[in-house]
Amino acid sequence: MADGPVMDSTTVLLVFIAVALDGLAGLAGGVLSERWLQKRLPALVAFAAGTLLSAVFLEVLPEAVATRGDVAFTWAFASFVALALLEWALGHHHHHAEGAAGHAHDHAHGAPTLPSTLLASDALHNMGDGAAVAAAFLVSPNTGFATAFAVIVHELPQEVGDYALLRAAGWSRVRSLLALAGVQLTAAVGAVGVLLGTEQLPSLRGTVLAIAGGSFLYIGAVDLLPELRRGPDSRQRVVGFLCGLLLIGGLHVAEAFAGGHG
Repeated sequence: MADGPVMDSTTVLLVFIAVALDGLAGLAGGVLSERWLQKRLPALVAFAAGTLLSAVFLEVLPEAVATRGDVAFTWAFASFVALALLEWALGHHHHHAEGAAGHAHDHAHGAPTLPSTLLASDALHNMGDGAAVAAAFLVSPNTGFATAFAVIVHELPQEVGDYALLRAAGWSRVRSLLALAGVQLTAAVGAVGVLLGTEQLPSLRGTVLAIAGGSFLYIGAVDLLPELRRGPDSRQRVVGFLCGLLLIGGLHVAEAFAGGHG
């Protein structure tokens, strides 16, 4: 793990590459079919769950505690609770691994979600994702890339569902994609906020990492992990989950070994 803030130009570049890739996921609805999503995504979502949960306990929270002390757990808990309350208040669940377009279809013919409400919710969510990815890169590039991949994977079903909802509301394909692309820019706002905040006030670094840890824990445990118990293809889900755990665990061991011999 990093011994302190690594706020050089390379770190900033890596953060924005990751945020840009995350932004491309916002256009997934216009590219990926629901059939493809249902077939491929369960294992990827399980992988994302394993990645996020192992990143929380092996990388992000230990780094936060090393920087801020035991108060980091309080910030992580507050972040976990705040994210739960925010999702309930917005009434828009972001992390379905299956049935995204079908879920959108039900909304369109039941209690429709207004496009403005949908996009505002998505913008807030993306801002949090950008902040979390930037915080992960403050730990190490390996943690940052693994976290960014997990964030992108867990966003795919949401973005397909959001695209379907906008189309069901009568928006054209071009208008829907442009709106979703614009909303993705808020991820950059979140990332810039974290980078500038921790650069100007280094003492914020531990707090930011603790908040990110609570967010990762919520997404991994509440939104993604339950998917392991759904559907007939449980084997590929378990394999995906274990691969996520092993990825971060392997990176953690490699970093510790390199640090011990550096």
